[in-house]
Amino acid sequence: MKPGILTLTTDFGVTGPYVAALKGVLLDLAPCTQLVDVCHSISPQNILEGGFVLAGIVDVFPKGTVHLAVIDPGVGTERRLIAARVADQWFVLPDNGLLTGVARGRELSGIWELSNPALQRSVVSATFHGRDILAPAAAHLLRGGDPAELGPPRTRFITLRNFEPSPAEQGFVGEVIFRDAFGNLITNINADHLADAPPGSWAIEIAGERIEGIVRAYGDRPSGTLIALVGSSGWVEVAVVNGDAARQLTAGAGTTVWFRRLS
Repeated sequence: MKPGILTLTTDFGVTGPYVAALKGVLLDLAPCTQLVDVCHSISPQNILEGGFVLAGIVDVFPKGTVHLAVIDPGVGTERRLIAARVADQWFVLPDNGLLTGVARGRELSGIWELSNPALQRSVVSATFHGRDILAPAAAHLLRGGDPAELGPPRTRFITLRNFEPSPAEQGFVGEVIFRDAFGNLITNINADHLADAPPGSWAIEIAGERIEGIVRAYGDRPSGTLIALVGSSGWVEVAVVNGDAARQLTAGAGTTVWFRRLS
């Protein structure tokens, strides 16, 4: 059988045994799996950040890829763990909102709750369901196993409101949902929201600053300029050319952003 691809997205960090423990379970149950580390530096317990990262990779991996995500502040509680099939790929994760960005604008072809003890490790820790329940479920799917064996089907999943802006007079009010390594502030406004007006006709207000117009590329303005542009994932981001917008504005996830059409 052709080795499967599995991606890992966690808030475990790069120290300690946790990421290696996940990989050990996966390779024991599904040898020769191609493991891809997406990100292990999600801010601790930051479901919104993890959801944004997952949304940014769904369109670039081949069909059949299994994505294992463990950002799980409710570990050990009655919250559900699920496997969802979206865009011919699998997402194995807690049902806490992580799936929101992936499912946005896409049809889910199935959701199953992970409740079958036979597809879990023999001893399940109350503090490490990623290793003991999620990883074995992901390995089952990598081996081509029937998702119905994981547990009962579900028709609903938890979503986060943060991925959608609110309509406002002359535009939208949104928020920053992700700060990247360059200090760019990615908002929950995407290109589709702004399609009914030219890029130059929008004013963006954030942290007491005003930006007029949306540029095409970072280099379209001089170094040090505060700009807005549509990033590679389709979301509008606020940036400083050759600088750090998050630091300059003292802003981050949750910061309110206004988008208004210029009269």
